[in-house]
Amino acid sequence: MNRDRKKLTALLCLCVAFAVVILISNNGLTLQGLVRRPAVQAVTLLEEPVTAALQVTQDTTPRALVLYSPGREDSLGYEKNIRLALEHLRIRADSLDLPRTQSVSYTDYDMVILATAYWEDEMTESCARLINYVEEGGKLLLATVPESLGAQFDTGYRRMGIVDFGDYLTYDTISFEQDLLPGMAGRTFSGETFSDVALSVTLEDSACVYAWAQDAAGRRTPLIWSYDCGRGRVAVFNSTSGKGDFWRGIVAGCVNTLSDTVMYPVVNALCLFIDDFPSPQYESESDVVRDEYNRSAKEFYRDIWWPDMLQIAKAYGDVYTGLFVATYNDETDPARQTYTESATELYFGNSLLKNGCEMGAHGYNHQPLTGAGGTPADMHYQPWANVADMTASLTRLKEITGQMFPAVTLRSYVPPSNYLSAEGRQAVRQALPDLEVISGIYTNEEEEGDVYVQDFTVAEDGIAEFPRVTAGMAPDDYEQMSALSALGLYGTFSHFIHPDDVFDPDRSGGKSWEELYRAYCAWMKDIHTSYPWLRSLTATEAGNALRICDAADPHLIVAQDEIRGSVENFLGPVSFYLKTNLTPKTTDENCTIRLISAGKGMGYYLVTVESPNFSIRLVAA
Repeated sequence: MNRDRKKLTALLCLCVAFAVVILISNNGLTLQGLVRRPAVQAVTLLEEPVTAALQVTQDTTPRALVLYSPGREDSLGYEKNIRLALEHLRIRADSLDLPRTQSVSYTDYDMVILATAYWEDEMTESCARLINYVEEGGKLLLATVPESLGAQFDTGYRRMGIVDFGDYLTYDTISFEQDLLPGMAGRTFSGETFSDVALSVTLEDSACVYAWAQDAAGRRTPLIWSYDCGRGRVAVFNSTSGKGDFWRGIVAGCVNTLSDTVMYPVVNALCLFIDDFPSPQYESESDVVRDEYNRSAKEFYRDIWWPDMLQIAKAYGDVYTGLFVATYNDETDPARQTYTESATELYFGNSLLKNGCEMGAHGYNHQPLTGAGGTPADMHYQPWANVADMTASLTRLKEITGQMFPAVTLRSYVPPSNYLSAEGRQAVRQALPDLEVISGIYTNEEEEGDVYVQDFTVAEDGIAEFPRVTAGMAPDDYEQMSALSALGLYGTFSHFIHPDDVFDPDRSGGKSWEELYRAYCAWMKDIHTSYPWLRSLTATEAGNALRICDAADPHLIVAQDEIRGSVENFLGPVSFYLKTNLTPKTTDENCTIRLISAGKGMGYYLVTVESPNFSIRLVAA
């Protein structure tokens, strides 16, 4: 009798446990989210830099001279973009008006970069002196196709690796033959967004071609190449694209081709944002899901969308940062702002947290923190009267968050629709005292108003400016190349989606949820397969990783057979990209090395520096 009772008790316990698992699964939670992520994901940010004595103390920062045309808008864009890329590559840059080259000694610099298409007309001296600088060991990057061809071009084109040249080719397809940046070899990108002009050229056999441009008729020409000239090297970006922030990583890759060995710090973060999550949108109705799933929008989000999103995150160990917006009313007068707690918001918010994700701030409502004229009129947003009203709205969000999710501290903020004025940013800082990260967008597409465009940096007030680079469930070629460009310069994959992407004709492209989800899963598989070393981080964790990278001041002595390095302002283990045509080997326990891509005769490596001083042997492959 006792034995039967014990068997029955055990069976009941097993059934209860099984029911709990089913209940958790059906409610959008996963067991994966109830355990801590692997320690490898952790970011160790020290409060103060390590005080260990540096073994390399001299200033080893390379110097670049950027020649540009200040009277030309496109050249101003080139110059700005190149300087930002060089800053992240830890290369010090001076800029000089192109007509004033006679006043400078090229040999004072490790490299010269032509950030203008007008050197044929504006360079007041013969380019022969610049070419001689290269032949004697200098480095030269032509960052744009020349606007016209003449005597200056005739003087130098053979030393650029060009055997013959023809007309300009209008192309819309780019194919990467080698790893200009990690993971790019073998990839092709096409579409109107890549439409540009390149000079048709035939190159010397010894030139190293990294990318080709091709037109609709199948004609192609080298787009990016390098060529050894005397004791120096020339690299060419045969395009007019370099002025756009989308291309900043590509420009950095072009700079990297000038040297056999390059090493620079990167963030090493994969960060996934879900805008408007949790939010009140789940109470809406939609013919899309009613027709396809016989469900309301709330039921679709609960039974299909959120379980699917958790499933793909679990598959790769990813973690989301959800952005909480309490209400969609358009009230900008604090005296009239009200809120009624939503059980659906509470459910999804708790599910987000129980799955180990972060909750950040998106706003009391979805009205961007801008004044009159801060957003385009056709978006129909209501302007805020002053900073005090903006601050009050976020204070209200903080109060609502504390009531609904007591364990949450709002440390990250994403501006609604990516609009945030200077006054709005001030309000965010005042209302959210624990704020550590603001995530606007990376690419400026010339929208009107106070679009919050960022570079990956730490602001003077200590806020980590960590932009989102790409968006959507089914990225096109533009989004995919944008992601790889940022991955190559910053070591970041920063992506955001909206729960209602499937309901928006523009964002869904007319695809069903199954089609969108398959496309998203395919992209996540590509990213995780091509970049398996990336750390999956929340926005706050990614902000800390950015702080470590931004603070790091490397002193690197690169010799033929070794790299000796010291990191000033060491705030924790620092990730570096190392590009070299040799094989790097660790000499101690102060760093680890991992091959992350391989091209023809060169490769990119991820070096993790664990303490301020380290050394690496370089050996022939």
